[in-house]
Amino acid sequence: MAKTNSEIVFENYCKNGGITCKRILEGGSKSPDYFLIIDGLKIVVEVKEIVPNEAEREAIRLAEEGNALINPPACTPGERVRKKIKESSAQIKARTEKVYPSLLVLFDRGSPVGHLDPYEIRVAMYGLEQVHVAVPRNYSVRPCFTGMSYGPKRKMTEGHNTSISAIGVLYTPNRDEILLDVYHNKFAAVPLNSRLLAKYGTSQFELEDGVIGNTAKWKEISAHDLP
Repeated sequence: MAKTNSEIVFENYCKNGGITCKRILEGGSKSPDYFLIIDGLKIVVEVKEIVPNEAEREAIRLAEEGNALINPPACTPGERVRKKIKESSAQIKARTEKVYPSLLVLFDRGSPVGHLDPYEIRVAMYGLEQVHVAVPRNYSVRPCFTGMSYGPKRKMTEGHNTSISAIGVLYTPNRDEILLDVYHNKFAAVPLNSRLLAKYGTSQFELEDGVIGNTAKWKEISAHDLP
């Protein structure tokens, strides 16, 4: 089977960084794409590609012709990411065997919408943001904002998709550069040790701790935070 664009880019990323990447041969059932071997430890990797839909392809075509960018019809934030999580979960779970950490790597093939920006990843994993407003019984008193929380459409919980240790976003800011940003799943059954990828200069993020009355945002894992 021919490799997808995303698989080729991912293999080049590993090659450029000196990361040992082994292709998993498919058997009778679907399996993840690769094993990464870092410091003797195995990481299960599934690579998925987000392909522009018809409206997005038309927007790209117009932009390439020098026309003003026309925004394609909006979709629910995180929708494309949630779909890829759903497609990948079972095969990742089968290969990790509750022993190995895993990485779902996503690659957006040129969409102008930004399906893989940090906000899209966050609400796909933990749910759409909800604003809470208190409405007094006394109509003469104005409603007031009381906070925010994560709500529906979450894919990562204590009991769902725990086999996915992190989501990686693969991108090419220019022709000669390939980067990978990694967003860790706080509910992972087998967490991905951030130190393994830090040695390759990979940017990594986790949710803030101790946020009260608001939705936790991504914070970058710095060198002094590494386990």
